[in-house]
Formats: sequence, C-alpha cells, structure tokens
Amino acid sequence: MRLFKRLYFRQIALVVAFSMFVIGAIPAKSMAYVAGTEAVAAPGRAVDMAKVQRVLESRLVADKLEATGLPTAEIMPRIDRLDDDELHQFASQLDGLYPGGDALGVVIALLVIVILVMVIMKLSDRKIIIR
Repeated sequence: MRLFKRLYFRQIALVVAFSMFVIGAIPAKSMAYVAGTEAVAAPGRAVDMAKVQRVLESRLVADKLEATGLPTAEIMPRIDRLDDDELHQFASQLDGLYPGGDALGVVIALLVIVILVMVIMKLSDRKIIIR
C-alpha cells in the first residue's frame, strides 16, 4: 500500500511538472517595446496627430464613425481644434485599445485545466458520471 501511494504521488508530481512546463512554454503577450529618444521626450503635436490619423485611416474605424453620423471630412477639423494637451491625451488613450481582445490565452488556459483534471481523475481511477 505504501508503495502504491509513493507511485501515485510521483505520477501526480510528473503531471504537475509537465503542466507547468507547458504553461511556461506558451509565450506571454509582452507590452514592452524599445523606446527611442523621441518617445522619451515629450512627443510633439505632429507625432500625436500622425498617431490619430493612422487610427482614423482604419476602414473599421471610419465605417463606425460614419454609422454614427460623423464623416471623415468633419473629424479632422475637430481634431485640429484640440490643443496640444488634449491631443496628447487622446493619442495616448489610443495606445490602450486592443481591437478583438486577447481570448486565445484564456482558451488555452481553460483547455490545460480541463486536461489536467481529466488526467488526475484517470490516475486516481475515478469517473465522472453525468445523469
């Protein structure tokens, strides 16, 4: 009986070690980037304006704005009227937007958890019966 418990815990340790290896092998989404001297210094109006224009040139954004009743021809004069601080704040908020989200990591984590539970149940000779 003692030998069986030792073998049982050894198998569980191997499964946990393997799952930690798999989780560690999945690259995490990094938010870091190399900052040049222009990014460290206070960005000028031209840099912020270029960032806003790049986002507005996106077809998806343009379609959404036109659906709300704001054609692209009206948007640029409104953005030109913003002062430097407001434009910088708006451009920095654009950096935080991630269209589509990051659901792949959540799906992979759920799959690993389900597989781990199934392996542990199999190793302990237990079955889940759903009636």
